[in-house]
Amino acid sequence: MNSSDFNRGCKQLRKKYNYECTEEFMADLQELFVKALGQPEDFSIELMEYCYPGNSPEDKYFDKLADMVDLFMMDYDESFDRLDSKDWAYLKELVNSWAMDMDMEIVTYVMQLVLSSGEFH
Repeated sequence: MNSSDFNRGCKQLRKKYNYECTEEFMADLQELFVKALGQPEDFSIELMEYCYPGNSPEDKYFDKLADMVDLFMMDYDESFDRLDSKDWAYLKELVNSWAMDMDMEIVTYVMQLVLSSGEFH
């Protein structure tokens, strides 16, 4: 699943739940994100909680989740970089703590982008 598929799924969920951020909506969104990310479930849930901290279906949250899908599908477009330094610092810590449970090619890819963002101190 790529970010286009993920975005399409998000639009369907938003319509299904009448653009309200209910408990059921969040459960379905979490299931969609875990599937799209293709990483360990607990990792994916932790990342989603970081990216979607509110209880409102704001576009910025969906955009950040889609960026993460692209990132972990190793299809992140740096020229369209919407992640800020706080995001990269969080990713550095999260991926570092989960690296042993992840595909090393993905870990390397993400950490290279963290490095190029300037957040590797």
